[in-house]
Amino acid sequence: MKVLHVLRQLNRGGIECWLERLLAAWPREHRPAFHLALEEQDFGSLAPRLQALGATLHYCPPPRQAARAASSLMGLLADHGPFSVMHCHNHHASVFNLGLAAQMGVPLRISQAHADFRSRQAGDSIARRCYLQAARIALRAIANGKLAVSAGAAADLFGAAATQAERLPCGIDFQPYFDSTAQPDSSRFTLIHVGRFVPEKNHSFLLDLTAALVAKEPETQLWLVGDGPLRSSLEEQASRLGIANRIHFWGSRGEVADLLKAADVFVFPSFSEGLGLAAIEAQAAGLPVVLASHLPAELDVFPQLCQRLALDVPLEQWVRSILNSRELKRIEDSCRLSKLSQSEFSIHANVHALRRIYAS
Repeated sequence: MKVLHVLRQLNRGGIECWLERLLAAWPREHRPAFHLALEEQDFGSLAPRLQALGATLHYCPPPRQAARAASSLMGLLADHGPFSVMHCHNHHASVFNLGLAAQMGVPLRISQAHADFRSRQAGDSIARRCYLQAARIALRAIANGKLAVSAGAAADLFGAAATQAERLPCGIDFQPYFDSTAQPDSSRFTLIHVGRFVPEKNHSFLLDLTAALVAKEPETQLWLVGDGPLRSSLEEQASRLGIANRIHFWGSRGEVADLLKAADVFVFPSFSEGLGLAAIEAQAAGLPVVLASHLPAELDVFPQLCQRLALDVPLEQWVRSILNSRELKRIEDSCRLSKLSQSEFSIHANVHALRRIYAS
């Protein structure tokens, strides 16, 4: 069996790291042949790793280059097929790829929803809103496999057909969080956030929050794990607030278990998330999590570790909740590992689910 995954690139991100974990966890002798159609000629930093794990990589221009994209994708399907499955990760644009797959006779055509952008669509142009609605309607017919990382992501991508989508969060290998021997340093109070430096993640709020916390708890630090286009503006903001020496930019990292285990509180004030696996990783590390109230309910794997607040409440309420989180009762490693390893968030659960889905 051959499966073609369609996505933009293989730099470190939620989908890309998930595919790496999936290939690593899926025994090669029982795994379909994975091919990846990538929309950027620079395949990205993870490309060598996925090739070493057995994936075959192809360049296919993005749908906005319609003629070249169609010719390239149809040639890939003809020359390297037959493919039993096309599995698309490029949200509404997947209608283009899946439509061509239907023409070329690919029997199982999966669109997977990874994001929930509904909160910002009110500002879209009429043309953009018409495009999104047309894509949702087309996907109902073209995608005969519908997956979503959360209920909100399903509603965004599939609209009225959201109830037809099977939930498939991007799974995690939880073992590193229990193998790590890192511990918090009692001489500091460390907040941590993991996420790309893009507007949806609301890093500016994190810096304002850290400045307010330093006034209450002088040993406060903020660790930012990730990278992206907003990094320089965030560095400038930290300097303006006088907290540059309190912010540590760790950059993009493959494994964050040691950093999470060495922190005190995970803070997650995103404007929107398809799911937000970083908050689940934080709970795997045993951290209390303070997160925005509108984020997916599925994130509260251990409700006793989670505190939710609206983004528009006074900043002082976030400060108080974060400081109070130090008093939360911790959960034993054995209890966390048992629950997480049996949950839908386990990468091994993903392998089991996809074996069933691809064989359907």
